[in-house]
Amino acid sequence: MKRWIGARPWAGLDIGSYSVKLFALSPGGRGWRGAEAIVPRSLGSEDGPPADVIAGLIDECMTRVDLGRREFRGISVGVSGPDVIVKQLSLPLMDESEIPNALRFEARKHVPFDVQSMVLDHQVLARNTTDRRLEVLLAAVTQQRLDRALAPLRELNVEADIVDASPLALANALEHASRDDSPAAEALLLLDLGHQGSWLTLRQPTQPFFARRLEWGGARLTQAVAGALGGALDRADAWKLDAGASLSQSGAEAEAARRTVDELAGEVRRSLAFYGTLAQVPERMTLRVCGGTTRLAGLVERLGESLGFPTSLFSPMDALERGVHPTGGGPQFVQAYGLALRAA
Repeated sequence: MKRWIGARPWAGLDIGSYSVKLFALSPGGRGWRGAEAIVPRSLGSEDGPPADVIAGLIDECMTRVDLGRREFRGISVGVSGPDVIVKQLSLPLMDESEIPNALRFEARKHVPFDVQSMVLDHQVLARNTTDRRLEVLLAAVTQQRLDRALAPLRELNVEADIVDASPLALANALEHASRDDSPAAEALLLLDLGHQGSWLTLRQPTQPFFARRLEWGGARLTQAVAGALGGALDRADAWKLDAGASLSQSGAEAEAARRTVDELAGEVRRSLAFYGTLAQVPERMTLRVCGGTTRLAGLVERLGESLGFPTSLFSPMDALERGVHPTGGGPQFVQAYGLALRAA
């Protein structure tokens, strides 16, 4: 008997350039399971392989969680890339029906792309009748990026029920995990390490939501290690995935990896300095780090040492049943978990 009978789950689907991750979460979080399928290296790129290849990987993930295409209550899909923008904006107080047109006009000041080529969505965060202002969270993505994200599901004759910008799904995952453990006034700072790029998100009460894409990913780490090994990408990948590998080791591979992680710390510091020009940087904060690259031992610790403030690993297990370790509980599933939370 399938474990999902009587509790049809909602799925979060994270389509990355390194792998496809699916996280199935039943109502109330009572049952969950995840699966990951790796993109063939010959097809890996920021734009990703053809839609039919990704569709096959999605189907593989569904098989691994023991669910057919029609057995989900719904599916949330994340969109990510340099042409995904999330910003908090302030607008004059207006009716809900007036916001889309006003937001499209205002977005031209904040989005480094042709607004006419983008799909915009928004959420009203606050209405200040005294100052007659609206605080609005804008999410924008190019039509091309959106079409590319949805094409693999259409190959499977499945429609996405919810499409969410990756940084919002990530922030949602951390906020949900922190409800019982963190004071309400604490800043929530999350760094998701992707293969081609990474997302840094910061959410704190009374301050603007912040999301920034960093052009640093696991691929850069692989290239750095490969350089130490004479350009051998296969050997670099094997070293990163070796359970015995660690940044605390001696040797050229570990030294190259440490230098590259220090470069990442520099990107984080510059991002926080930029945030300081927009809002107040929290005096006390802990950086939670997720993504598949964190599986390399010593990476999170090295990042914390370089930044000079607390840094720790984050995975869906932080918010789900303690002591239970079904398939798919690792830090690479955080975005898919945040997507599944949208309706589970």
